Amino acid sequence: MKDNFIRHGFEKVFNVEKLITVFYMEFSKDFRYDGEKHDFWEMVYVDKGEMICTADTRTFTLKGGELTFHKPNEFHNLSGNRSTAPNVSIVTFECKSKAMDYFGGKIFRLSPEEKALLSMFFEEGLSAYRLVDRSNPLLQTLQKIEGAPFGSSQMTKNLLEVFLVKLHRNKDVTPKNSRFQYKVNGIEVPRDVKEILDYLETHLYEKITVKEVAQAVNKCESTVKNLFSLYRSGGLMHYFNELKIKEAKRLIREGEMNFTQISETLGYDTPQYFSLRFRKFAHMSPLEYKNSILK
Repeated sequence: MKDNFIRHGFEKVFNVEKLITVFYMEFSKDFRYDGEKHDFWEMVYVDKGEMICTADTRTFTLKGGELTFHKPNEFHNLSGNRSTAPNVSIVTFECKSKAMDYFGGKIFRLSPEEKALLSMFFEEGLSAYRLVDRSNPLLQTLQKIEGAPFGSSQMTKNLLEVFLVKLHRNKDVTPKNSRFQYKVNGIEVPRDVKEILDYLETHLYEKITVKEVAQAVNKCESTVKNLFSLYRSGGLMHYFNELKIKEAKRLIREGEMNFTQISETLGYDTPQYFSLRFRKFAHMSPLEYKNSILK
Protein backbone atom coordinates (compact mmCIF):
# COMPACT_ATOMS: atom_id res chain seq x y z
CA MET A 1 0.00 0.00 0.00
CA LYS A 2 1.41 3.37 -1.03
CA ASP A 3 1.71 5.98 1.74
CA ASN A 4 0.90 9.67 1.35
CA PHE A 5 3.97 11.05 3.09
CA ILE A 6 5.99 13.72 1.26
CA ARG A 7 9.71 13.33 1.67
CA HIS A 8 11.68 16.59 1.57
CA GLY A 9 15.32 16.77 0.73
CA PHE A 10 17.60 19.36 2.32
CA GLU A 11 18.90 22.45 0.62
CA LYS A 12 22.69 22.49 0.90
CA VAL A 13 23.77 26.16 0.81
CA PHE A 14 27.23 25.37 2.21
CA ASN A 15 29.13 22.18 1.55
CA VAL A 16 32.57 22.19 3.18
CA GLU A 17 34.47 19.56 1.25
CA LYS A 18 37.87 19.54 2.96
CA LEU A 19 39.34 20.88 6.20
CA ILE A 20 42.98 21.94 5.85
CA THR A 21 43.94 23.62 9.13
CA VAL A 22 42.18 24.55 12.34
CA PHE A 23 44.11 26.11 15.21
CA TYR A 24 44.07 28.70 17.99
CA MET A 25 47.23 30.68 18.70
CA GLU A 26 48.42 33.33 21.12
CA PHE A 27 50.74 35.56 19.08
CA SER A 28 53.21 38.13 20.37
CA LYS A 29 52.52 41.83 19.73
CA ASP A 30 55.50 41.84 17.33
CA PHE A 31 54.44 38.73 15.40
CA ARG A 32 54.81 38.97 11.63
CA TYR A 33 54.13 36.49 8.84
CA ASP A 34 55.44 37.09 5.33
CA GLY A 35 52.20 36.03 3.71
CA GLU A 36 50.89 33.51 1.22
CA LYS A 37 48.08 32.73 -1.17
CA HIS A 38 46.34 29.41 -1.78
CA ASP A 39 43.36 28.01 -3.64
CA PHE A 40 41.09 27.57 -0.59
CA TRP A 41 39.28 29.79 1.92
CA GLU A 42 40.86 31.12 5.10
CA MET A 43 38.81 32.33 8.05
CA VAL A 44 40.52 34.52 10.68
CA TYR A 45 38.95 35.40 14.03
CA VAL A 46 40.60 37.68 16.61
CA ASP A 47 39.45 36.70 20.07
CA LYS A 48 41.49 39.33 21.93
CA GLY A 49 43.76 42.18 20.88
CA GLU A 50 44.18 43.30 17.28
CA MET A 51 45.89 42.03 14.13
CA ILE A 52 47.07 43.94 11.08
CA CYS A 53 45.81 41.99 8.05
CA THR A 54 46.75 42.29 4.39
CA ALA A 55 44.35 41.40 1.58
CA ASP A 56 46.18 41.52 -1.75
CA THR A 57 48.01 44.89 -1.45
CA ARG A 58 45.81 46.64 1.14
CA THR A 59 46.19 46.48 4.92
CA PHE A 60 43.44 46.79 7.54
CA THR A 61 43.00 46.25 11.27
CA LEU A 62 41.02 43.28 12.57
CA LYS A 63 39.83 43.99 16.11
CA GLY A 64 38.92 41.72 19.00
CA GLY A 65 35.58 39.97 18.44
CA GLU A 66 35.85 40.35 14.66
CA LEU A 67 36.20 37.78 11.89
CA THR A 68 37.16 38.02 8.23
CA PHE A 69 37.77 35.72 5.27
CA HIS A 70 40.48 35.55 2.65
CA LYS A 71 39.19 34.32 -0.69
CA PRO A 72 40.98 31.60 -2.67
CA ASN A 73 44.10 32.95 -4.41
CA GLU A 74 44.00 36.23 -2.48
CA PHE A 75 47.44 37.13 -1.12
CA HIS A 76 47.27 37.72 2.63
CA ASN A 77 49.42 38.03 5.71
CA LEU A 78 49.17 38.81 9.41
CA SER A 79 51.17 40.87 11.86
CA GLY A 80 50.82 42.20 15.38
CA ASN A 81 50.14 45.88 15.98
CA ARG A 82 53.18 46.15 18.30
CA SER A 83 51.04 47.23 21.24
CA THR A 84 48.77 44.29 22.18
CA ALA A 85 49.39 40.54 21.99
CA PRO A 86 46.46 38.98 20.07
CA ASN A 87 44.71 35.62 20.43
CA VAL A 88 43.73 34.37 16.98
CA SER A 89 41.74 31.45 15.57
CA ILE A 90 42.35 30.40 11.97
CA VAL A 91 40.51 27.86 9.84
CA THR A 92 41.33 26.97 6.25
CA PHE A 93 38.98 24.83 4.19
CA GLU A 94 37.71 23.99 0.73
CA CYS A 95 34.18 25.07 -0.09
CA LYS A 96 32.99 25.73 -3.64
CA SER A 97 29.44 26.73 -2.65
CA LYS A 98 28.23 29.89 -4.36
CA ALA A 99 27.06 31.32 -1.03
CA MET A 100 30.73 31.71 0.02
CA ASP A 101 30.98 34.72 -2.29
CA TYR A 102 29.03 36.71 0.29
CA PHE A 103 31.97 36.63 2.72
CA GLY A 104 34.51 38.27 0.40
CA GLY A 105 35.48 41.83 1.34
CA LYS A 106 33.65 41.87 4.69
CA ILE A 107 34.48 42.04 8.39
CA PHE A 108 31.98 40.48 10.81
CA ARG A 109 31.50 41.31 14.49
CA LEU A 110 30.37 38.07 16.14
CA SER A 111 27.34 37.86 18.39
CA PRO A 112 27.55 35.83 21.66
CA GLU A 113 25.65 33.02 19.91
CA GLU A 114 28.10 32.98 17.00
CA LYS A 115 31.08 33.02 19.38
CA ALA A 116 29.61 30.04 21.22
CA LEU A 117 29.06 28.17 17.95
CA LEU A 118 32.61 28.93 16.80
CA SER A 119 33.93 27.69 20.14
CA MET A 120 31.97 24.43 19.72
CA PHE A 121 33.43 24.01 16.24
CA PHE A 122 36.99 24.47 17.53
CA GLU A 123 36.44 22.11 20.44
CA GLU A 124 35.14 19.43 18.10
CA GLY A 125 37.75 20.07 15.41
CA LEU A 126 40.65 19.93 17.83
CA SER A 127 39.33 16.67 19.24
CA ALA A 128 39.49 15.14 15.76
CA TYR A 129 42.65 16.72 14.27
CA ARG A 130 45.99 18.08 15.42
CA LEU A 131 48.72 20.09 13.76
CA VAL A 132 51.81 18.28 12.60
CA ASP A 133 53.98 21.05 14.05
CA ARG A 134 52.34 23.48 16.49
CA SER A 135 55.39 25.74 16.44
CA ASN A 136 54.74 26.57 12.79
CA PRO A 137 50.94 26.46 12.39
CA LEU A 138 50.59 28.78 9.41
CA LEU A 139 52.57 26.42 7.19
CA GLN A 140 51.30 23.08 8.48
CA THR A 141 48.43 20.74 7.73
CA LEU A 142 46.43 18.51 10.04
CA GLN A 143 46.56 14.85 10.88
CA LYS A 144 43.69 12.82 12.26
CA ILE A 145 43.88 11.90 15.92
CA GLU A 146 43.80 8.19 16.66
CA GLY A 147 40.86 7.35 18.90
CA ALA A 148 39.06 10.66 18.30
CA PRO A 149 35.48 10.80 19.69
CA PHE A 150 32.86 9.02 17.62
CA GLY A 151 31.63 11.19 14.74
CA SER A 152 33.99 14.07 15.56
CA SER A 153 34.98 14.54 11.90
CA GLN A 154 31.35 14.81 10.76
CA MET A 155 30.51 17.07 13.72
CA THR A 156 33.40 19.36 12.75
CA LYS A 157 32.08 19.64 9.20
CA ASN A 158 28.48 20.15 10.33
CA LEU A 159 29.36 22.78 12.93
CA LEU A 160 31.44 24.75 10.43
CA GLU A 161 28.58 24.70 7.91
CA VAL A 162 26.06 25.77 10.57
CA PHE A 163 28.42 28.58 11.62
CA LEU A 164 28.66 29.77 8.00
CA VAL A 165 24.87 29.82 7.71
CA LYS A 166 24.56 31.83 10.93
CA LEU A 167 27.28 34.23 9.81
CA HIS A 168 25.54 34.75 6.46
CA ARG A 169 22.55 36.06 8.46
CA ASN A 170 24.75 38.39 10.53
CA LYS A 171 23.97 42.06 9.88
CA ASP A 172 26.85 43.47 11.96
CA VAL A 173 29.09 43.77 8.93
CA THR A 174 31.82 46.26 8.00
CA PRO A 175 33.24 46.48 4.47
CA LYS A 176 36.96 45.78 4.45
CA ASN A 177 37.59 48.83 2.32
CA SER A 178 36.37 51.06 5.17
CA ARG A 179 39.37 49.79 7.17
CA PHE A 180 41.96 49.87 4.40
CA GLN A 181 45.09 51.85 5.13
CA TYR A 182 46.18 54.53 2.64
CA LYS A 183 49.67 55.95 2.30
CA VAL A 184 49.80 59.73 2.47
CA ASN A 185 53.30 61.20 2.33
CA GLY A 186 54.69 57.85 3.44
CA ILE A 187 52.31 57.56 6.43
CA GLU A 188 49.65 54.82 6.53
CA VAL A 189 46.22 56.15 7.51
CA PRO A 190 42.71 54.64 7.52
CA ARG A 191 40.12 55.66 4.93
CA ASP A 192 38.37 58.08 7.33
CA VAL A 193 41.59 60.07 7.69
CA LYS A 194 42.24 59.96 3.94
CA GLU A 195 38.75 61.37 3.39
CA ILE A 196 39.55 64.34 5.67
CA LEU A 197 42.90 64.97 3.97
CA ASP A 198 41.29 64.81 0.52
CA TYR A 199 38.68 67.36 1.59
CA LEU A 200 41.39 69.77 2.75
CA GLU A 201 43.33 69.34 -0.50
CA THR A 202 40.29 70.07 -2.66
CA HIS A 203 39.26 73.16 -0.67
CA LEU A 204 42.59 74.98 -0.54
CA TYR A 205 41.13 78.03 -2.28
CA GLU A 206 38.42 78.47 0.33
CA LYS A 207 38.08 79.53 3.95
CA ILE A 208 36.89 76.50 5.93
CA THR A 209 36.40 75.52 9.57
CA VAL A 210 36.68 72.25 11.46
CA LYS A 211 32.89 72.27 11.71
CA GLU A 212 32.57 72.43 7.93
CA VAL A 213 35.08 69.59 7.51
CA ALA A 214 33.11 67.50 10.03
CA GLN A 215 29.85 68.13 8.21
CA ALA A 216 31.45 67.22 4.87
CA VAL A 217 32.70 63.85 6.14
CA ASN A 218 29.56 63.21 8.23
CA LYS A 219 31.32 63.12 11.60
CA CYS A 220 31.37 65.26 14.73
CA GLU A 221 34.16 67.79 15.25
CA SER A 222 35.85 65.87 18.08
CA THR A 223 35.96 62.72 15.94
CA VAL A 224 37.50 64.64 13.04
CA LYS A 225 40.18 66.08 15.35
CA ASN A 226 40.96 62.66 16.82
CA LEU A 227 41.13 61.05 13.39
CA PHE A 228 43.42 63.77 12.06
CA SER A 229 45.79 63.23 15.02
CA LEU A 230 46.48 59.75 13.61
CA TYR A 231 48.19 61.51 10.70
CA ARG A 232 49.73 64.65 12.19
CA SER A 233 50.09 66.46 15.49
CA GLY A 234 49.56 70.21 15.70
CA GLY A 235 45.93 70.34 14.67
CA LEU A 236 43.88 70.16 11.50
CA MET A 237 43.66 73.93 10.83
CA HIS A 238 47.41 74.36 11.32
CA TYR A 239 47.93 71.68 8.69
CA PHE A 240 45.37 73.31 6.37
CA ASN A 241 47.19 76.65 6.61
CA GLU A 242 50.46 74.86 5.91
CA LEU A 243 48.92 73.41 2.74
CA LYS A 244 47.78 76.89 1.70
CA ILE A 245 51.30 78.29 2.04
CA LYS A 246 52.73 75.37 0.05
CA GLU A 247 50.22 76.20 -2.68
CA ALA A 248 51.16 79.89 -2.43
CA LYS A 249 54.80 78.93 -2.99
CA ARG A 250 53.83 77.01 -6.10
CA LEU A 251 51.84 79.96 -7.44
CA ILE A 252 54.74 82.34 -6.75
CA ARG A 253 57.12 80.05 -8.64
CA GLU A 254 54.76 79.92 -11.61
CA GLY A 255 54.83 83.72 -11.75
CA GLU A 256 51.35 84.14 -13.29
CA MET A 257 49.86 86.13 -10.38
CA ASN A 258 51.05 88.88 -8.07
CA PHE A 259 50.89 88.59 -4.28
CA THR A 260 47.51 90.31 -4.03
CA GLN A 261 45.99 87.93 -6.58
CA ILE A 262 47.49 84.92 -4.82
CA SER A 263 46.12 86.20 -1.50
CA GLU A 264 42.61 86.52 -2.96
CA THR A 265 42.82 83.17 -4.75
CA LEU A 266 43.70 81.35 -1.54
CA GLY A 267 40.90 83.02 0.42
CA TYR A 268 42.88 85.40 2.62
CA ASP A 269 41.05 88.55 3.73
CA THR A 270 43.93 90.91 2.95
CA PRO A 271 47.39 90.75 1.36
CA GLN A 272 48.82 91.85 4.71
CA TYR A 273 47.27 88.87 6.51
CA PHE A 274 48.48 86.57 3.74
CA SER A 275 52.00 87.93 4.22
CA LEU A 276 51.82 87.32 7.99
CA ARG A 277 50.68 83.71 7.49
CA PHE A 278 53.32 83.15 4.83
CA ARG A 279 56.08 84.36 7.14
CA LYS A 280 54.77 82.13 9.98
CA PHE A 281 55.06 78.97 7.90
CA ALA A 282 57.85 79.78 5.45
CA HIS A 283 59.98 81.86 7.87
CA MET A 284 60.33 84.57 5.21
CA SER A 285 58.09 87.01 3.40
CA PRO A 286 56.51 86.23 0.01
CA LEU A 287 58.94 88.67 -1.63
CA GLU A 288 61.95 87.08 0.08
CA TYR A 289 60.73 83.68 -1.09
CA LYS A 290 60.31 84.96 -4.67
CA ASN A 291 63.82 86.39 -4.64
CA SER A 292 65.23 83.08 -3.34
CA ILE A 293 63.92 81.13 -6.33
CA LEU A 294 66.66 80.00 -8.70
CA LYS A 295 66.14 81.47 -12.15
